[in-house]
Amino acid sequence: MIERKDDIHRFGKVEAHRVRVWEDVFHVLHARVDEETFADVHAVRVFPISGRADYVSFLDEKGREVALLADPDRLDESSREALTVALERMYYTPKILRVDAIKETWGVTHWQVQTDRGYASFEVVAREHIRKLPDGRLVIQDVDGNRFEIEDVARLDSRSQALVLSET
Repeated sequence: MIERKDDIHRFGKVEAHRVRVWEDVFHVLHARVDEETFADVHAVRVFPISGRADYVSFLDEKGREVALLADPDRLDESSREALTVALERMYYTPKILRVDAIKETWGVTHWQVQTDRGYASFEVVAREHIRKLPDGRLVIQDVDGNRFEIEDVARLDSRSQALVLSET
């Protein structure tokens, strides 16, 4: 089955002055582009790891892009606030403050850590899921797709540093 282009990208790239964003009382995100409103959209960063948000894509319930917002910082204040909340929820990343243990079983590492949100235990299936970023951060993705961040390995205690360095 061939989809029509308008089924995939309704608007393509749009400027902020054409867009309004809000959450309803059930925390469902809505976006209006010109005169068309999209309910239950998901906002995703085009560059999620870097954290840059020069472009934000709005996806419908089937994961299709309905609009690509250029320069979201230029949204009106209430739209910008709603988008910020939605993106923070989407990209919630606990910061690892201490590593208590890392144990390997059959190539899977089991991490026990203290984060800025409390204790966490997770599994990492491959070292490729531990990404070193140019600014010195580490982003670790667990088997469920959750991300954890170490802002600076050198600021961890010596035991935590040794455990992390054994895995990177």
